[in-house]
Amino acid sequence: MRRRRVVASAVLAIGLAGLAGGCSSNNDNNGPRGSLVITMGATGAPAANAVETVNADPDEALAHLTTAIITIAGIEARIAGGAWVPVDTGLPADVELFAIMNSGSGATLPADLLPAGDYDALALRITQLQLTPRNDADLVIAPPGRGWTVQIPMNFTVVAGESTDVKLKLRCRSSFRLLDGQFEFDPDIEVESVEHAD
Repeated sequence: MRRRRVVASAVLAIGLAGLAGGCSSNNDNNGPRGSLVITMGATGAPAANAVETVNADPDEALAHLTTAIITIAGIEARIAGGAWVPVDTGLPADVELFAIMNSGSGATLPADLLPAGDYDALALRITQLQLTPRNDADLVIAPPGRGWTVQIPMNFTVVAGESTDVKLKLRCRSSFRLLDGQFEFDPDIEVESVEHAD
């Protein structure tokens, strides 16, 4: 894993994204559309297939942090076997991972309207990570390139006039590392559930 450069920075304002139902994005499509709502949760548990090593104990990183805020700047949904459609209402949005992990809740991003149809993946782009280590100054970890992009294979259907609720979970224990005194971030996001509502 490549080492990320850690830069000291002042704490930026925390803005958990709230619900905004029925909002429309710049998706130019005159056909039928349905609403997509994404909720981001967080857990301290590792992925079931995670391999832990003696030299990179993921518990160590979490134990040295009090807050971790990610900025989600882009979301796209891929039409099955086709093009990517942007989900851009209300972005960028900040999500405080430790707050939702400790409360067992999730941060619900503003809803967006997408063309009705079958989809087979979501892609999230995270452009900033703000950390507050215990007994240390606040940090901002610079992302690689334009950001950390996580592609999540999943099958879901957007139905015209209905809401599709996708719940995602970021596994903090698998996502954070503390190596040679520096924090590293490699987001591990999985699908928790997909629900449809009229």
